[in-house]
Amino acid sequence: MGKEGIFGIVFFSVMLVGAVNTVWQIYKIVGLDAESRGLKHPRLWGFFAANTNGSSGLILYLIGRRKYPVIRLSEETRREIESRKKRAGAGLVFLAVGMMGIVITGVLAG
Repeated sequence: MGKEGIFGIVFFSVMLVGAVNTVWQIYKIVGLDAESRGLKHPRLWGFFAANTNGSSGLILYLIGRRKYPVIRLSEETRREIESRKKRAGAGLVFLAVGMMGIVITGVLAG
């Protein structure tokens, strides 16, 4: 295995960490939002929003939640949601860097 293969594995790992982090943050954000709106089974909503193909679950959640106004959103929960949004952004950066690295190492190897 040459340098390109090793770099490919490293970039794949970076991409995987970014993807897992982003999905986890979306799960937690949707769960907190659903709980603050009084929806039943907020963890299930988080799972549904984070794990459906093509983000259709997230879109359905965002459309469906409009009927439910925020009932109780403490300052602590609001801060946690904001923090998780930043972490999700960092995960997206890792995902993008990993993907670009994979493409570049593929071009170099090919």
